Amino acid sequence: MSFYSEGVSPADPAEFVAIAHRVVWCTLATVDARGRPRSRLVHPVWELTPEGPVGKVCTRATATKRAHLAHSPFASASYWDPQHDVAVAECAAAWDPDPDTSWSVFSTTPPPVGFDPAAMFPGGTADPQAAVIVLRPWRLRWARAVDLAAGREHAVWRPFPAEG
Repeated sequence: MSFYSEGVSPADPAEFVAIAHRVVWCTLATVDARGRPRSRLVHPVWELTPEGPVGKVCTRATATKRAHLAHSPFASASYWDPQHDVAVAECAAAWDPDPDTSWSVFSTTPPPVGFDPAAMFPGGTADPQAAVIVLRPWRLRWARAVDLAAGREHAVWRPFPAEG
């Protein structure tokens, strides 16, 4: 798959992942059936794949999250740190139909990004609330504060050219 980046120079999604993994926690927003956003703090692990970056969130499959993703299968993940570095992922979001295939990414990724999901779910994926949300970005945007202060623009990456 070819990647597209807005602006003059190619944007490398590995830079987004570097900021995201340094910050660790992000605000993940979904939208309810009445069009209202709801945010929560989550701890995604990002992987760079040949198809592009993929985020995985180990989470509780609450009725609210299920209803939100059933209504609108999209999410926004926003990272910020006190140094004012920012990274935002606009994503298609879906429940992993087989969370066992994703479970090890959390425990094999080094801390502080990686963690043992058994701390939340001692029964592993057999727990009915244990779930994984898979994030597939259609747009990434990031910047380091030092670059913004120097007048440089955010880097923007898309997996395909922007439409219209």
